[in-house]
Amino acid sequence: MISYHKLRDEALECVATVTSSINICSASERKTDIEKKSSSSDYVTSLDRQIESGIVQFIRKNRANDGILGEEGASRSGTSGIRWIIDPIDGTSNFVYSIPYFSISIAIEAEGEIVAGVVADLSSNDIFDAVKGHGSRCNNEVIKVNDNDSLQSAIVTTGFSYRPERREFQGGMLQHILPRIGDIRRFGSAALDLCWLATGRVDAFYEEGLNLWDYAAGSLIVSEAGGTVRTVNLAQDINLLTATNAHLDKEFHISINNALQH
Repeated sequence: MISYHKLRDEALECVATVTSSINICSASERKTDIEKKSSSSDYVTSLDRQIESGIVQFIRKNRANDGILGEEGASRSGTSGIRWIIDPIDGTSNFVYSIPYFSISIAIEAEGEIVAGVVADLSSNDIFDAVKGHGSRCNNEVIKVNDNDSLQSAIVTTGFSYRPERREFQGGMLQHILPRIGDIRRFGSAALDLCWLATGRVDAFYEEGLNLWDYAAGSLIVSEAGGTVRTVNLAQDINLLTATNAHLDKEFHISINNALQH
């Protein structure tokens, strides 16, 4: 039988191994060490590739039969029924601009279900983790979502697409949602946004068009901290992810649905 705790511990070991060997370049070097992907603001750096390569090497050495899905191209099916879902830097734009809000995100999937997750904040060195059915932690301390039950006072985090046509849609949603909440924040790393929700630092989160590696670990961390995570299918390849503490789930979900109608 697969031990979910063992998988979590291996992901923690992987993060520790990789972060001990990386060299985060200076602020002046970051803006010269970039390539652009889907748009002029969608960056990839050598550090993205270095971290993903380090994670893949760890998996090959320690769990040779596991599958891999990585943002920067690492992919294999595996034969064990286990798959590692990797975002080497979630918040690359923040990294490029020396904004201290970017992270490594690793989720582990067993037979199609996310069972362990680790998110490492590379600026603060906070390490968030969760095991399915066994709660969430930050730096080995148990964490829980907050108990705010007022959407009108809620701090909500979100993010925006790199694609202009999707941003127009997202702007319309924001216009509907903003008058109904306390305030909005756009920090730039969905994985960390979800972890901040899990610790009670914010009250809710929504974002449209995320990839699995953006939210797989963070969603488990929210759920295991007592929060609620929902996914709404908007189109064939586009989902809307929402997450809240348990008190706000119903009201926030209604507000999101109303925004989608406008």
